[in-house]
Amino acid sequence: MPLCSGKNKSNRKMKKILFLSIFFLAASCGQKKEETQSADTDHPANLLTLSETQLASAQITTGKLETRALSSQIKVTGKIDVPPQNMISISVPLGGYLLSSHLLPGMQVKKGEVIAILEDQQYIQLQQDYLTCQSKINYLAAEYARQKTLNESKTTSDKIFQQTQMEYSTQKINLAALGEKL
Repeated sequence: MPLCSGKNKSNRKMKKILFLSIFFLAASCGQKKEETQSADTDHPANLLTLSETQLASAQITTGKLETRALSSQIKVTGKIDVPPQNMISISVPLGGYLLSSHLLPGMQVKKGEVIAILEDQQYIQLQQDYLTCQSKINYLAAEYARQKTLNESKTTSDKIFQQTQMEYSTQKINLAALGEKL
Protein backbone atom coordinates (compact mmCIF):
# COMPACT_ATOMS: atom_id res chain seq x y z
CA MET A 1 0.00 0.00 0.00
CA PRO A 2 1.35 3.44 -0.80
CA LEU A 3 2.02 5.83 2.08
CA CYS A 4 0.45 8.82 0.38
CA SER A 5 -3.01 7.26 -0.28
CA GLY A 6 -4.57 8.69 2.89
CA LYS A 7 -7.17 5.89 3.09
CA ASN A 8 -5.94 4.40 6.28
CA LYS A 9 -5.31 6.09 9.65
CA SER A 10 -2.15 4.10 10.24
CA ASN A 11 -0.80 5.31 6.93
CA ARG A 12 -1.41 8.90 7.97
CA LYS A 13 0.35 8.35 11.28
CA MET A 14 3.30 6.74 9.50
CA LYS A 15 3.41 9.65 7.10
CA LYS A 16 3.52 12.11 9.99
CA ILE A 17 6.17 10.11 11.82
CA LEU A 18 8.26 9.85 8.67
CA PHE A 19 7.91 13.57 8.01
CA LEU A 20 8.87 14.49 11.61
CA SER A 21 11.84 12.10 11.67
CA ILE A 22 13.16 13.58 8.40
CA PHE A 23 12.70 17.07 9.80
CA PHE A 24 14.56 16.27 13.04
CA LEU A 25 17.28 14.44 11.14
CA ALA A 26 17.88 17.41 8.86
CA ALA A 27 17.81 19.81 11.81
CA SER A 28 20.28 17.77 13.83
CA CYS A 29 22.71 17.43 10.88
CA GLY A 30 22.74 21.18 10.43
CA GLN A 31 23.60 21.77 14.09
CA LYS A 32 26.51 19.29 14.03
CA LYS A 33 28.07 21.09 11.07
CA GLU A 34 28.07 24.34 12.99
CA GLU A 35 29.68 22.70 16.02
CA THR A 36 32.42 21.02 13.99
CA GLN A 37 33.16 24.22 12.13
CA SER A 38 33.54 26.13 15.37
CA ALA A 39 35.74 23.38 16.79
CA ASP A 40 37.99 23.50 13.70
CA THR A 41 38.52 27.23 14.03
CA ASP A 42 39.37 27.02 17.74
CA HIS A 43 42.03 24.26 17.55
CA PRO A 44 44.59 23.27 14.91
CA ALA A 45 43.85 20.02 13.03
CA ASN A 46 46.76 18.08 14.54
CA LEU A 47 46.14 19.06 18.19
CA LEU A 48 44.38 16.66 20.51
CA THR A 49 43.22 17.70 23.97
CA LEU A 50 41.97 15.40 26.69
CA SER A 51 40.05 16.30 29.79
CA GLU A 52 41.23 15.31 33.26
CA THR A 53 38.75 12.43 33.41
CA GLN A 54 39.91 11.12 30.03
CA LEU A 55 43.55 11.28 31.19
CA ALA A 56 42.68 9.43 34.40
CA SER A 57 40.64 6.72 32.65
CA ALA A 58 43.38 6.14 30.05
CA GLN A 59 46.01 6.14 32.84
CA ILE A 60 48.16 8.68 31.00
CA THR A 61 50.75 10.48 33.08
CA THR A 62 53.07 13.27 32.03
CA GLY A 63 56.50 14.21 33.28
CA LYS A 64 59.68 16.07 32.38
CA LEU A 65 61.78 15.03 29.38
CA GLU A 66 64.67 12.76 30.29
CA THR A 67 67.15 10.47 28.61
CA ARG A 68 66.81 6.78 29.43
CA ALA A 69 68.43 3.58 28.25
CA LEU A 70 65.91 1.15 26.82
CA SER A 71 66.13 -2.39 28.13
CA SER A 72 64.61 -4.01 25.07
CA GLN A 73 65.04 -3.73 21.34
CA ILE A 74 62.64 -1.77 19.19
CA LYS A 75 61.89 -3.46 15.88
CA VAL A 76 60.54 -1.27 13.13
CA THR A 77 59.96 -1.68 9.44
CA GLY A 78 60.26 0.94 6.80
CA LYS A 79 62.00 2.06 3.67
CA ILE A 80 65.30 3.92 3.46
CA ASP A 81 65.32 6.63 0.86
CA VAL A 82 68.31 8.53 -0.50
CA PRO A 83 68.11 12.05 -1.90
CA PRO A 84 68.62 12.08 -5.70
CA GLN A 85 71.83 14.13 -5.49
CA ASN A 86 73.44 11.40 -3.36
CA MET A 87 72.34 8.41 -5.43
CA ILE A 88 75.07 6.59 -7.32
CA SER A 89 74.75 3.64 -9.64
CA ILE A 90 77.60 1.14 -9.80
CA SER A 91 78.08 -1.24 -12.70
CA VAL A 92 80.62 -3.99 -13.26
CA PRO A 93 82.21 -4.30 -16.71
CA LEU A 94 82.92 -8.03 -16.48
CA GLY A 95 79.82 -9.23 -14.66
CA GLY A 96 79.85 -11.78 -11.91
CA TYR A 97 78.03 -12.47 -8.68
CA LEU A 98 77.89 -10.16 -5.68
CA LEU A 99 79.49 -12.14 -2.88
CA SER A 100 79.16 -9.52 -0.13
CA SER A 101 78.65 -5.82 0.50
CA HIS A 102 78.44 -3.97 3.79
CA LEU A 103 76.72 -0.90 2.32
CA LEU A 104 73.16 0.22 2.92
CA PRO A 105 71.31 2.92 0.98
CA GLY A 106 72.34 6.34 2.21
CA MET A 107 75.72 5.33 3.65
CA GLN A 108 78.75 7.50 2.92
CA VAL A 109 81.56 5.98 0.85
CA LYS A 110 85.18 7.15 0.90
CA LYS A 111 87.58 7.02 -2.02
CA GLY A 112 89.41 3.70 -2.18
CA GLU A 113 86.97 1.94 0.16
CA VAL A 114 85.90 -1.62 -0.70
CA ILE A 115 82.20 -1.46 -1.52
CA ALA A 116 81.57 -4.98 -2.80
CA ILE A 117 83.21 -8.35 -3.33
CA LEU A 118 82.39 -9.99 -6.65
CA GLU A 119 83.01 -13.54 -7.74
CA ASP A 120 83.32 -14.89 -11.30
CA GLN A 121 85.58 -17.14 -13.38
CA GLN A 122 86.51 -14.20 -15.62
CA TYR A 123 88.34 -12.52 -12.73
CA ILE A 124 90.35 -15.64 -12.03
CA GLN A 125 91.26 -15.99 -15.72
CA LEU A 126 92.27 -12.32 -15.86
CA GLN A 127 94.51 -12.72 -12.80
CA GLN A 128 96.09 -15.84 -14.32
CA ASP A 129 96.80 -14.03 -17.60
CA TYR A 130 98.33 -11.09 -15.71
CA LEU A 131 100.66 -13.28 -13.64
CA THR A 132 101.68 -15.32 -16.71
CA CYS A 133 102.46 -12.16 -18.63
CA GLN A 134 104.47 -10.83 -15.69
CA SER A 135 106.62 -13.96 -15.57
CA LYS A 136 107.16 -13.81 -19.36
CA ILE A 137 108.34 -10.21 -19.00
CA ASN A 138 110.97 -11.28 -16.46
CA TYR A 139 112.28 -13.90 -18.91
CA LEU A 140 112.14 -11.50 -21.90
CA ALA A 141 113.93 -8.75 -19.96
CA ALA A 142 116.85 -11.13 -19.34
CA GLU A 143 116.74 -12.36 -22.97
CA TYR A 144 116.67 -8.77 -24.24
CA ALA A 145 119.73 -7.86 -22.16
CA ARG A 146 121.55 -10.97 -23.41
CA GLN A 147 120.69 -10.31 -27.10
CA LYS A 148 121.69 -6.65 -26.72
CA THR A 149 125.12 -7.69 -25.44
CA LEU A 150 125.51 -10.26 -28.20
CA ASN A 151 124.36 -7.76 -30.85
CA GLU A 152 126.85 -5.13 -29.69
CA SER A 153 129.70 -7.64 -30.09
CA LYS A 154 128.17 -8.67 -33.45
CA THR A 155 127.89 -12.30 -32.35
CA THR A 156 124.24 -12.58 -33.48
CA SER A 157 122.28 -10.94 -36.25
CA ASP A 158 120.24 -7.79 -35.89
CA LYS A 159 117.11 -9.73 -36.79
CA ILE A 160 117.24 -11.87 -33.63
CA PHE A 161 117.84 -8.79 -31.47
CA GLN A 162 114.93 -6.92 -33.07
CA GLN A 163 112.65 -9.92 -32.64
CA THR A 164 113.56 -10.17 -28.94
CA GLN A 165 113.05 -6.42 -28.53
CA MET A 166 109.60 -6.68 -30.20
CA GLU A 167 108.51 -9.60 -27.97
CA TYR A 168 109.68 -7.74 -24.85
CA SER A 169 107.78 -4.55 -25.85
CA THR A 170 104.64 -6.54 -26.71
CA GLN A 171 104.63 -8.30 -23.34
CA LYS A 172 105.05 -4.92 -21.54
CA ILE A 173 102.01 -3.60 -23.43
CA ASN A 174 100.01 -6.76 -22.60
CA LEU A 175 100.97 -6.48 -18.92
CA ALA A 176 99.87 -2.83 -18.80
CA ALA A 177 96.54 -3.68 -20.50
CA LEU A 178 95.84 -6.59 -18.14
CA GLY A 179 96.76 -4.39 -15.18
CA GLU A 180 94.16 -1.83 -16.28
CA LYS A 181 91.52 -4.53 -16.68
CA LEU A 182 92.21 -5.77 -13.17
